[in-house]
Amino acid sequence: MKFDIWSVLIIVFIFQGIFIVASILVSPIRRRRTENSYLFFIIVTLIWYLAEFLAVRNRFDIGLPTFFGTRYGSWFLLGPLTYFYFKSITDRSWRFSRTDTLQLLPFIVSAIILPLFFKGAISNRQVDYGMLSVFDHREKIISPIQYLYSYIFILQFIHLGFYVLKNLNLVRKYEVGLTAEYASIDLKVKWLKIFNFLFLLILSFSAVFLYLLLVTDVYRRYLDYIYVLPMGVLFYLISYYLMGTEWKTIDEKISKYTGSSLDIDNVPLYRERLDSLINEERIYLKNDIRLADLAKMLDLKTYHLSQLINQFYGVSFFDFINGFRVEEAKYIIKQNPELTLLEAAYQAGFNNKTSFINAFKKFEKVTPSSYKEQCKFS
Repeated sequence: MKFDIWSVLIIVFIFQGIFIVASILVSPIRRRRTENSYLFFIIVTLIWYLAEFLAVRNRFDIGLPTFFGTRYGSWFLLGPLTYFYFKSITDRSWRFSRTDTLQLLPFIVSAIILPLFFKGAISNRQVDYGMLSVFDHREKIISPIQYLYSYIFILQFIHLGFYVLKNLNLVRKYEVGLTAEYASIDLKVKWLKIFNFLFLLILSFSAVFLYLLLVTDVYRRYLDYIYVLPMGVLFYLISYYLMGTEWKTIDEKISKYTGSSLDIDNVPLYRERLDSLINEERIYLKNDIRLADLAKMLDLKTYHLSQLINQFYGVSFFDFINGFRVEEAKYIIKQNPELTLLEAAYQAGFNNKTSFINAFKKFEKVTPSSYKEQCKFS
């Protein structure tokens, strides 16, 4: 084995992945979470890809052809696994069903079944010079199954890109649902986006690699690292931000007003009671206030309250509460210049600095620190 910096990094990433898998298995709390079951298989799959690349790079002859799964379309597995993972987070009522198994068919057929029936599915030239070497100008004899696998090699990356876009759409809807129901959003939601953007980065690098290969007709093995190394970053991301998170549940009815029977005639009364809770009791100062809590105070169904806020105040529950918090923070900053911005944020009902800054910039178009500076001269 070539123990250069690249091989050492890959080995480090592999052991990091093994550590994450072990962390999920040994922790009863993490093991019980449905989403971590899919995360487990995602990590095992990524470990497989890294081990495969290490073997190819060092010319290890593993006796099992399917071990070199990228040649056979093993990346068809990653898209569905990530989709199941994000679905289990964003829709807590979702459960894996038989129809979901159909999404695994491209992987099962290309990476498991076909190799069993076609022993020479991959030519020596494809092994030595890359799967797309069948398209170069050199004279050669290529069987139909070898051509097929060359196209499968490309399609598996397109397939993953399709699922990444589906995942991002799930996260977007999840965020919308959270803003309808919660006044504060777990900052780890942004890591769900980063998780997918890293996959898009891997796919973009892969596209660059394949383009250079097709245009120049020269296989540069070292360029494989442009999609291998981001996998290591994914392991880091998963270990520190995702596997230990307890994700919030959202109620689909709230954003859709399913079966809404809100009494329009009583809306003025509801608004009067809501205004009283805001202006007199200042319930927005509770940093853990939820739509469900406020609905209980008003003796309303949660989706009725969401409809009331959306349609008659023109904002989401998230912006409704945080708008009052920002006004409170402005008052505190102006009246108590000796307080730090973080102290002002906590007193106004925010539970973290990032949420405070983002909300302040959204409503006031300036940062809290800039506003504090302006107050000195007013």
